Amino acid sequence: MSAVQPIQSAAAARAVAPMEVFIRGKIDAQRRHGQVRYTRIVTPAPDPYSRPQTIEVRSKGQLGSTGDEVTVTAKLGGYTRKAFRSTDKDTGEVTTVTPVDLTLDALE
Repeated sequence: MSAVQPIQSAAAARAVAPMEVFIRGKIDAQRRHGQVRYTRIVTPAPDPYSRPQTIEVRSKGQLGSTGDEVTVTAKLGGYTRKAFRSTDKDTGEVTTVTPVDLTLDALE
């Protein structure tokens, strides 16, 4: 019988505060825009029949090299985009849709 072992790292030792997320995965790609780095991380799939999640974390410094497995604590944020009208094909009802984008900023 094997038990799941808790993560023993400095990031995991502290409690995650509200609006923070704990991310573990493999760096898939990186890019820069000005002074900001964007790191795409692929997380392990929860089971063999599902897809892994892919997320992007903003940071000031490099989180690792492509292919590295990393653990990151990030602050969750977001913003709304421009609203648009959408018409339901079945009923013809027109509704206003306001897209929301989420952001993840590494706590460095």
